[in-house]
Amino acid sequence: MAEVRVWVTVDQDGKARARRLDNNQRSRVWSVGYTGLDKQLIRLFERWLTVRDRDWRDDEIRVFGSLLHRCLFGNDNWEWIQAIIEDSPRVRLELIFPDDSRLAALPWEYLYLPDKDRRQGAFLATRRNLVLSRYIPLRGRQFSAQDKLTVLVVISQPKDPRIGPVKYEDVLETINATAATLNFKTLETLHNPTEQDLARAVRTGSPDLIHFMGHGKFDEDRGAGALALVDPDGGVDWVSDRRIADTLTRYGNIPRAVVLHSCDAGKADYEASFAGVAPQLIRHGVQSVIAMQYPVRNSTAIKFSSGLYNALANGDDLDVAAQEARFQISGSAPHLLGVPVVYMQSSTPLLRSRSGDL
Repeated sequence: MAEVRVWVTVDQDGKARARRLDNNQRSRVWSVGYTGLDKQLIRLFERWLTVRDRDWRDDEIRVFGSLLHRCLFGNDNWEWIQAIIEDSPRVRLELIFPDDSRLAALPWEYLYLPDKDRRQGAFLATRRNLVLSRYIPLRGRQFSAQDKLTVLVVISQPKDPRIGPVKYEDVLETINATAATLNFKTLETLHNPTEQDLARAVRTGSPDLIHFMGHGKFDEDRGAGALALVDPDGGVDWVSDRRIADTLTRYGNIPRAVVLHSCDAGKADYEASFAGVAPQLIRHGVQSVIAMQYPVRNSTAIKFSSGLYNALANGDDLDVAAQEARFQISGSAPHLLGVPVVYMQSSTPLLRSRSGDL
C-alpha cells in the first residue's frame, strides 16, 4: 500500500476533523480541548520550554506531549487515524489551523501518543512510519524532483547587544562538508546582508534552498513575525515577515525550500521564534519551510543539519528529512524534538534519490 496523507483540519471555532486524502474518508467532527486547566498547563509548559538551563527529563516531555495529544484529539478521536497508520507503510499527518487562531501557535511537534493497552507510547514527530508537519493547502506552482540542489547559506548577526551573537561556524562547516559529498551545489555564503543584499543574492543565484542562521521574533498581539537583517551601519534591521517573503520571491526565482534557525551559546535574552515568517513564505510560493521554535545550541544544530541534508540527498522530501533529523537530536535531549516546525504546501521531493527512484 502506498503512502497515505491525512489532514487534521481545525476551524476557527475549534472544531476538528480528519480526512484521508486518497479516498476522501472522513472522521467524525470533534472539539479541540484547549480550555480550562489544560489550557493553563499547556501555556505553563510553553514558558518552561524557553528556560535555557532547565534540566528536562524524558517523563516531563511525555506528560506535556500527552497533554497536547488530549487537547487536540480528546480521548478517542485518535483511533480513526491510528487504524490508518497500522494499515499503511507511512502516513503523512498534516495539521491545518486558521492563521489567526492561538491553536496555530502551539508547539504540536511535542505531540505524544500515550501508552494504551499493549501499544507503546511514542512522540509523533520522531516515528519512522509517520511524518508530522503543518500544512497550508494552496494552489501554487508544482515542482518536480531535480538532479542537483543549489543552497544559499545566509548568516545575519547585527551589531546589537540585545540579541547576542550567532554561533554559526561549526554549523556552516557541517553544511559545506555535507554538500561536498552529496548532490548539492553551495553558493557563496552571504554574511550580514541588508535587505537589498539578500534580494540581490536570490535574484542572481536562484537558490533552490536558503538556509538562514540568525534571529527572529514574533508579535503575538499583531500575529506577525520578523527576521533580524543588517542595516547599512551594521545595526539590526527587523524586516517584517511579509517583506522577507516578498524579497525572496518577487523576482520569480522562488526558492523551493527555506530553513530558519538560530544558534546560540547559552545566551537567553533574545527571541528566536520564526512563527509568522514561515507561513508567509509558504503563501508566497515556497514549497516547504523548516523553522525553529526556540534557539538551539551549536551541537544540536550540527546534528540536525547533518541529518537533514543527508536525508534530502537520499531523495526524501523536506518533511521526511526533518522527521529523521528530529530523531537524531532527540536521543539524549527529548525536549529538543519539538524545536523544528515543518510547514508544507507540496509533498514533492526536492531531489531525486541517488538510485534515481522517487
